[in-house]
Amino acid sequence: MTKHFLLISPDFIGDKMAGPGIRYWNFALELSQQLKVTLLTPNLCDKTTKESVKFSIKHLNVKTLEEELKKVDAVMLQGVTLFNYPLLKKTNVPLIIDIYDPFILENLELRKALSLSERINYHTNDLRILLEQLSYGDFFVCASEKQKDYWLGMLSALNRVNPITYDEDSSLKAFIDIVPFGLPLEEPVKTKKVLKGIYDGIGEDDKIILWGGGIWNWFDPLTLINAIYEISKERNDVKLFFLGIKHPNPDLEVMDMTRRSIELAHKLGINNKYVFFNYDWVPYNERQNYFMEADLGVSTHFLHLETRFSFRTRILDYIWCELPMIVTEGDSMAELVEEEKIGVVVKEKDVSNLKNSILEILNDNHKHGTFKANIKAIKHQFTWKNAIQPILNFSRQPDKKKDKEKVEIFYKEITDIDKLKYYLIRSKKLFSKDGVKKIYKKLMK
Repeated sequence: MTKHFLLISPDFIGDKMAGPGIRYWNFALELSQQLKVTLLTPNLCDKTTKESVKFSIKHLNVKTLEEELKKVDAVMLQGVTLFNYPLLKKTNVPLIIDIYDPFILENLELRKALSLSERINYHTNDLRILLEQLSYGDFFVCASEKQKDYWLGMLSALNRVNPITYDEDSSLKAFIDIVPFGLPLEEPVKTKKVLKGIYDGIGEDDKIILWGGGIWNWFDPLTLINAIYEISKERNDVKLFFLGIKHPNPDLEVMDMTRRSIELAHKLGINNKYVFFNYDWVPYNERQNYFMEADLGVSTHFLHLETRFSFRTRILDYIWCELPMIVTEGDSMAELVEEEKIGVVVKEKDVSNLKNSILEILNDNHKHGTFKANIKAIKHQFTWKNAIQPILNFSRQPDKKKDKEKVEIFYKEITDIDKLKYYLIRSKKLFSKDGVKKIYKKLMK
C-alpha cells in the first residue's frame, strides 16, 4: 500500500521562490515518485496547473490541516509551523521535523539593531519554538554533519537521546539524518540571454560576478562591493550582479544589509556601472539563464555563529550550472569548495584577498576550466533524488517515538501569554494603538 505523505511548506511556493519554498517544492516532486504526496503552502498556489506533477497542492489553514491529518501516514514540517498549528502536537501521525535552517542563530544576527530587551524577548520565544519542535519530533533531518552534531547536543540536553532512542539504533540515524539541499537531475538549459549585451550597463564581453540569491543580514556583500570598486580602477569589464532584492514572500521586509549594500554602491559611484541590483526576484525556472551567463559565482559572509552551522543553498545552483566560485571561509560549503577544488576560499572582510582572487580566476583560463571540470565530476552527488533518501526510508515505516511517552521532556510549554507577547513584538503596526502599547510594556517587564 502506497504511503500518504504530507509536506507543509514554511514559505511561499510559486514561479518565484526562495530557499525554503524551493526545498519543499522539490521534496514534493521527488517524494511523489514513490509516495502519495500532498503539499500544503502558506499562499494560494496554482503552480501545479502550470507543470505536470504527481501530487496535490492545497492552501495551509486549520480546516485543511485537520482533514489531511486524517488521511496521511507521516507529516514533514519546518520553521514555526508547529507553533502556529498546535493541533499537530496532538496528532497520532509521526512528525518529521526539518531543522536544516538553524533560525535561532540567524535571528541573533538579524535582530542586532533592536533594543536588548526586544532581542531577549524574541530570542526567548525563538528558543521555546525550537525546543517545542525538538520535543515533539519523531524524526529529524538537517543539512550537514556539522549541523547534526549541533542538533544532537540540543536533543541530548532535552533528554531525547536516551536508552530508548539509543536501543532503537545506536547510530541514531533512525532518529536524525542528513537531508541537504539538492539540485535537479536534469542538466540546466539556457532558454534566453539575460545579462551580457542585454542588461543596461553590461556589455557583451564583460565578465560577470554573480551573487546568486538574496542579500541577508548574515552575509557580507560590503567587502565584495569594495573589491569590485578596487577592480574598477584597473579594468572596466568586471561587473557584479545581485540576483534578487524583493523576496517572493511579501510579508518579509527588505533587510538592513540590502539597504547598506545599495548605499555603498551609490557612495562609491559604481551603482549601475559596475554593481547592479535586480530589484525584483528571478523566477525559479529562469534562474539558470543567469548562472550560465556568469563567469564566477560568489558568496561572502561574516565569521559568526550562524556561519559555522549554515548551509549556503545558492552554492548548489553554482554547482548545477558548473560555475566556479569564490566563498568566504568558515562554513561547510567552504570546506567543500576547498576539498573538491571547485573554486577559491577567501578570508573574512579582506578586500585585497577577494579582489586578487577574482582577478586570478578571471585571468587564468586554465584554472577556470579546471574548476568547471571538477564541478562536473561531483555534481551528481547533490541531486534531490539522492538527498531525500533518509525521508523515504522513514516514510516506509513511519513511527511515533516511544521515548516521548516514557521519558520526561525538559520542555516548557508555550503559554498563552508567551504567544501573545510573540505576536505583539512581531506586529509593529499595532504598537500605535494606546491599548496595545500598554499591554506591550507590561509584557516586556
